[in-house]
Amino acid sequence: MTRLDGDGWQVRACLGEEWRWYVTARTPPDAPGWLPARVPGSVIDDLWRAGEVPDPYHGRNSLLLEWVPARAWVYRRRVTLPPLAAGERAVLCLDGVDHAATVHVDGVAVAHHEGAFVPFEADVTDLLAGGGEHLVAIVVHPAPASEPQVGCTSRVTVHKSRMGYGWDFCPRMVHQGVWRPVRLEVGPLPRLAGVSVAACLSAGLAEGVVTVHADLHGPGAGRPAVGRLHVAVHDGDREVARDEQAVTVEERSRVTMALRLASPRLWWPNGAGEQHLYRVEVGLAAGGHATSRTFDIGFRRVELRPNAGAPADALPYTLVVNGVRLYLKGWNWVPVDALYGVPRPRKLAHLLRLARDAHANLLRVWGGGLVETAELYALCDRLGLLVWQELSMSSSGVESVPSQDPAFVHTMVEEARSVVPRLRHHPSLAIWCGGNELADDGVPLDDSAPVLGALHKVVAELHPDAAWLPTSPSGPAFLNRPDVVAQDPQAQHDVHGPWEHQGLAAHYPLYDAATCLLHSEFGVEGMANRRTLDALVPAERQWPAGRDNPVYAHLGAWWNNEPLVQESFGHRLRSLDTLRRASQLLQADGLRYAVEAGRRRAFRSSGTIPWQLNEAYPNAWCTAAVDHRGDAKPAYYAVRRAYRPWHVCAQLARQAWGGHPAFLARVWTWGDTALAGLAAPAGRTVPVTVVARLVDAAGVALVERSWRVAVADGLPVEAGELTADLALLTTDVFLLDLACRPDGEPERTNRLLLSRTADLAPLLDLAPATVDAAVARAGDEWRVALAHRGGPAALGLVLEDDRPYSEPGWATFDDNAIDLLPGESRTVTAGWRDAPPAGRGLRLSGWNIEERRVY
Repeated sequence: MTRLDGDGWQVRACLGEEWRWYVTARTPPDAPGWLPARVPGSVIDDLWRAGEVPDPYHGRNSLLLEWVPARAWVYRRRVTLPPLAAGERAVLCLDGVDHAATVHVDGVAVAHHEGAFVPFEADVTDLLAGGGEHLVAIVVHPAPASEPQVGCTSRVTVHKSRMGYGWDFCPRMVHQGVWRPVRLEVGPLPRLAGVSVAACLSAGLAEGVVTVHADLHGPGAGRPAVGRLHVAVHDGDREVARDEQAVTVEERSRVTMALRLASPRLWWPNGAGEQHLYRVEVGLAAGGHATSRTFDIGFRRVELRPNAGAPADALPYTLVVNGVRLYLKGWNWVPVDALYGVPRPRKLAHLLRLARDAHANLLRVWGGGLVETAELYALCDRLGLLVWQELSMSSSGVESVPSQDPAFVHTMVEEARSVVPRLRHHPSLAIWCGGNELADDGVPLDDSAPVLGALHKVVAELHPDAAWLPTSPSGPAFLNRPDVVAQDPQAQHDVHGPWEHQGLAAHYPLYDAATCLLHSEFGVEGMANRRTLDALVPAERQWPAGRDNPVYAHLGAWWNNEPLVQESFGHRLRSLDTLRRASQLLQADGLRYAVEAGRRRAFRSSGTIPWQLNEAYPNAWCTAAVDHRGDAKPAYYAVRRAYRPWHVCAQLARQAWGGHPAFLARVWTWGDTALAGLAAPAGRTVPVTVVARLVDAAGVALVERSWRVAVADGLPVEAGELTADLALLTTDVFLLDLACRPDGEPERTNRLLLSRTADLAPLLDLAPATVDAAVARAGDEWRVALAHRGGPAALGLVLEDDRPYSEPGWATFDDNAIDLLPGESRTVTAGWRDAPPAGRGLRLSGWNIEERRVY
């Protein structure tokens, strides 16, 4: 096999049919107009690296790139090969071109293909038989018409990512390119053309079955070819199952082999046990030549079962893995980058590790993005992140019903028939879904929609051990909104929204009034981190930061809630730093409360999936918890704490208590007691000590209470109520300090920042606090000891990577955005990930401390 990946490609733009001039070898490599290119890659990225277009990630530069997808782009590369031996075949294999392509070898058209998610190939034996130098040219045709976010779904007739046509978190940057690997396979016949692998676990978890479908190609014309096919299953270095058989192939045939394993080791989601993987090797020997393909598999049973107390007509949404009921702790996932053809393996791994470290057990791969890459599923297999994969269909702002044109339905079915078998071996892939927010007049669609019903049949046939949902939300109500909930509480099955902070008076009550069975998309907006803002927004355009600023309007206008942030802080935010800190506080607190409110209703509520973990394009304002560079915002850490296996929290009426002198908090705790490695098996209880106290900014405790409760099977328990007369506080800023200590487990804490006035402006009036920071370094791990030395509580302490934005790698933290009461100390562990040792440094900031660099 010869891989044709890397930098050895050239690209040029073509209008109309001009590309026909450039697919032959007549044009020399150094001819004018050709630019260096990479495969896999993206057209815009190649143009940017060649200096042909400005940085698409800065200011409003993306507006200058909207001409690109109207062109055809010729990618070409010269390949030198030895002559083919007798009986050898040469096949050019392309794993993905976005979106339509014609492939030429030495000026001869060998293939035409449409569809970004389906690989294709061309037999080029006759053209390459004599060896020597040959020219491979791939014409990436102009991007197909599709709809931006505000449009009509029924007008979409292609299966392609919608995000790049213009979305709330992504400007119009329509993707084109040879976005997956290209290779040349040379060998005798029969040829191993395709393999799909399935790993199924019996209902009693006692037996695993590995089923392999091998597609073999022969010479045809009544001339059979013979070979020997084998399948081997390895557990580490040990072979645990093997089968082989002789095969005779005339033209095309499919061979199916099944191997059984007794008592296989199980694969579990993150937090529930080990992610044990087996290696399957499928090999074919023919004509003295051997080829093989390997697959990592895991044995697990994933089911969706009815929620506790759910209406009879509700779909099942409770996640059960290997017989254990799990609360679904998810994140919504969008492509790593708008230019998704450019490989970013380190960033992908970093983001998925952030999800794992936040105790998540599922990613919902959003339907406006991609059927994701093999690399994502492989990482999710290793990290224990279940995948809810949506096909690339999405709502639109005007109308959200997919096309009923039989040709479109046929396209979707044929693409699913290619995609599903290639991915089903991944133990992480648990749920298939028709797409995002597909609805008719606000009512979510079901399988009666032609394309959804047809896709369900494909999934049921080709991946029967995966769950299916027609769309998200699956209704019957669409929104989590007060009037919609009040109108019909029993219709709140799987719902979306809102995506905005509801204000200091309305946010908490909205989530406490929720009745949904699953909250599969909701969010809170906030500004980007400091160094992302500095790299993204020209210095002279950074203030003011409202939607009346054209740069901010371009970079996340949908999520620019500057008026609400100002209102929440008494209209006293007069600098970019304070506005950013204030918006991030609201985002973190609002998202935390929403997640905790859902968990308090388990298992009537089966899970929460906040929108969104990452962002595909750098925005100044966005609902992402991790900004485009890969730096986590305070919202990430707030959700990470709420997703811990043991947690304590409080149900409150509001965050700002002005006009309400009597304070009331209902204190709750829970623990995942049924999971592997925790204190008690299913059905047994764990005693837990819960403590709550109200503390002012001077560190004076106004009231304290403690309770002993029993926690079992992941069910939430209300420990009790804490009440207080707020007039007795000595400061307007105060904290609700919570702790739970399960017997035999470490203590978990939670600290909520509150105000005695009508808004959060008292944070701006805090007297300075003194905090010492000392760093103990051990390779890539820094332990940062923070010690309060004087003044009132030090609030909103945030550690950030203080290197230049362009430096590679990331600083990660085991906790962040914390508060220190007078006399307290905390140690935060910082980990350097893919970051060179030279130049490392952190920045410490907060509401009322001196900002400084920490070495």
